[in-house]
Amino acid sequence: MLDFISLGRHAPWYVARDKGFFAEEGLEVEIIPSKGTADAIRGVVTNLAPIGLIDVPSLVASGSAGGDIRIVAAAYQEAPYCVYSLNPGANVTQPRQLEGLRFGSSSASFLPQIWRAIMKMNGLDGSKLQIVNVDASARVPMLAAGRIDGVDQFLMSGPAIRRAAPDREPVCLFAPDLGLNIYSNSIGVNRRFLEANPQVVRAFVRAAMRGWQYTMAHRDEAAAIMVKAIPSLDPGIARGEIDLLERIAINNDVRANGFGHILPEKMRATFAFMNDNVEVAGGRLQPGDIYVPGFLPEQPIRP
Repeated sequence: MLDFISLGRHAPWYVARDKGFFAEEGLEVEIIPSKGTADAIRGVVTNLAPIGLIDVPSLVASGSAGGDIRIVAAAYQEAPYCVYSLNPGANVTQPRQLEGLRFGSSSASFLPQIWRAIMKMNGLDGSKLQIVNVDASARVPMLAAGRIDGVDQFLMSGPAIRRAAPDREPVCLFAPDLGLNIYSNSIGVNRRFLEANPQVVRAFVRAAMRGWQYTMAHRDEAAAIMVKAIPSLDPGIARGEIDLLERIAINNDVRANGFGHILPEKMRATFAFMNDNVEVAGGRLQPGDIYVPGFLPEQPIRP
């Protein structure tokens, strides 16, 4: 189960299926879209899909509701969170510009809490970030129309924003550039499924990491595979999203230790940051309860 509807950023999973990487492991994999991170968490907890693309910060924020998910490999090594603005426009390039910014997001989301925590880390007053409640589907149109100054979007949304505002340049204030060093979307598995099928999970992870490797090395082909699977996608936007994946999926740790690698200290920092800065629903989760090592390929699959 994906973390959202199928988009260009999801190409690695479709590539792994299309190129036969899953089949070579003896797996038949169905890729299911979701309505968002909360839906993906519910889907894996209830075993609707035993494996899912799970946003670790969202999982921590879900508290005890997500306690039956186990994280076995990282997909996004960096959090993809952006405050997107436009130039000409608010052109938000410095954290101090967040003070007084009309920010299209949702007060029900934990992301404004993250941005306020980032502001605090940078010596700013997080209470001065003005949250404007805007439905997710309306954020980019409202930004393009100038009705809000910035929007809460993933880094990979840049190509879609450029299409909505073709005469202006999308500008991402990127959370990792401001000191946020946490994991994000990762492979999460239903606890009972993992306990009963550890070799299946290892096979899935191995094939999926090959999908990531192939996608980043053959981006035009990966975009074509994605559009073949989801014909409603704009080919240019799909290709642009794949390019932007590099910024969040490939870092020095991945170059050294392969796709999917997780540093235990960074996972602990991810949980600590969320538990310290975000209102958690129900009991708090700890990394020792959720992160399970030992499911990556013995031979690292590097970029």
